[in-house]
Amino acid sequence: MHELIKNNILSKNLIVRGDNILLALSGGPDSVFLFHNLRKLRESLTFNLYASHINHMYRGKDAMHDEEFVRELCQKYGVKLFVKRKNMTEYAKELRVTEEEAGRVLRYGFFKENLNSLGGGKVALAHNLNDQAETVLQRLIRGTGIDGLSAMSFQKDNLIRPMLNVSRDEIMKYLHENNYQYCIDITNSQDIYGRNKIRLNLIPYLEKNYNPNIQTALCRMAETMGRDKKIIENYIDAKFREVLKDKSETRIVLDLNCLKTLDIGEKGRIIRRGIEELKGSTVNIEMKHIDSAISLIDGGKTGKKIDLTGGFTVEISYNNFIVNKTVEKVPAFEYNIVLNEFNYIEEINKTLVAKVLEAADVSGEDFDDRCSVCIDFDLIKGNLRARNRRQGDSMTPCGMKGSKKIKDIFIDLKIPKDERDSKLIIADDENIIWLEGYRINDKYKIRDSTKKILKITTGRQYE
Repeated sequence: MHELIKNNILSKNLIVRGDNILLALSGGPDSVFLFHNLRKLRESLTFNLYASHINHMYRGKDAMHDEEFVRELCQKYGVKLFVKRKNMTEYAKELRVTEEEAGRVLRYGFFKENLNSLGGGKVALAHNLNDQAETVLQRLIRGTGIDGLSAMSFQKDNLIRPMLNVSRDEIMKYLHENNYQYCIDITNSQDIYGRNKIRLNLIPYLEKNYNPNIQTALCRMAETMGRDKKIIENYIDAKFREVLKDKSETRIVLDLNCLKTLDIGEKGRIIRRGIEELKGSTVNIEMKHIDSAISLIDGGKTGKKIDLTGGFTVEISYNNFIVNKTVEKVPAFEYNIVLNEFNYIEEINKTLVAKVLEAADVSGEDFDDRCSVCIDFDLIKGNLRARNRRQGDSMTPCGMKGSKKIKDIFIDLKIPKDERDSKLIIADDENIIWLEGYRINDKYKIRDSTKKILKITTGRQYE
């Protein structure tokens, strides 16, 4: 079993040397199984292992017992643990969603906090073969397409699932043979949630009356669907680029006339692709929303706009079909930059790293990357800061002699007003040095006399 997990990690490139791996550790058999396998592999595969545990506080003493068990387990094997206590029932009422949905929001929000404190990394989830089968059935019952039937993957963005092809029977056998203790969540044996009903009632019925290997069959189908999904995605990516006219953080502009010539399925997937570009996912985007957008393409007139969901709208403006994202105003922020460390900017969900390099060592550095900049380190005056715009801001753009207002630069670049507060500015005590992705101050550019270079790199934090 140990070799299977190792092979999954290596063959699918789930973990690379030096990775920070944050394990979602509930204390149940699945996560304990993954805990012991990862701790045995961390030295040979050279990664850093951490754990994250949420006490949902709705099972009283049992929940506290699970938390204590996880604490003792991590302490015994020298794994740093992050713990959060939050009443999931109350949180669900606060968010006006089901307890299952509230739990998901809580978990992934906490993972994000943990990774921020570690300077980035990946989250290891203990989903197994049985979980995959349950997910496929759950989505099938609700009504889904190829994307939904492909269910979970071994890796998606910063989420990895190293044991997705391991059955629950194999997990239990491994734990018992090695005398590893684990916790039992009694709610998993109660058919009070939709997923529990599938696990406890539907799957046993299907196994008894139709196919004793139904779970393996469902997982095999999900794998097949996943392959087909990649083919479709590659095709739609090409089509999306063909119709894309303009893109910013809050809007996608597509060629309306080109869209009208496409098949209804192509239109729908391109619209979903546009929303995903802005949102980062298509969660809560349903067929009815896509159908409404397609109807607008086929019969709408200029000026027509409709609301979709979650702050997204689509509209027609002459020959353009526009997907809009409503953006909350970004508050003023300012951070002192710590050199050679990850600096997290919460207001715009970005990380920033500033490292000092000898000029002789920068032959391989990228001077033109929109997400990075190289400047003369010795020309920096005082403290280095990351902030957003202020009234009256100005700088001397590279190649110019006089100064220019940041407001005018934004206008020249046609950056929408509602996006300007989210643009990152790097400044010292005297000047703006870099308007991220757009302009560098001419006074700080690299010259033949430069001895030390400061390279600043930015990127999106875990989503």
